[in-house]
Amino acid sequence: MIYASSARSAASVAGCLQERLPNVHASRDGNMTELSVGSRSDASYLVTLTPNGYGSVIRVTHGASASNDPPEEELRFDVARCTT
Repeated sequence: MIYASSARSAASVAGCLQERLPNVHASRDGNMTELSVGSRSDASYLVTLTPNGYGSVIRVTHGASASNDPPEEELRFDVARCTT
């Protein structure tokens, strides 16, 4: 699991991740944004973006899929790039 905070808005982080990662599907629930990375029905990773008073909170968990596409190292790098 990856847990981070960013001064960037949730929408900004989501847009950045969608540009960098393959097969990203976004959905919204109120002010929370969820990105599934990989297949819609069997996501490799789930990224939850929640706004807070200072920007956003990013939580990444491994999805139900046994797939590691993209590799975790690449995902961590992209999350780090998009939170700064």
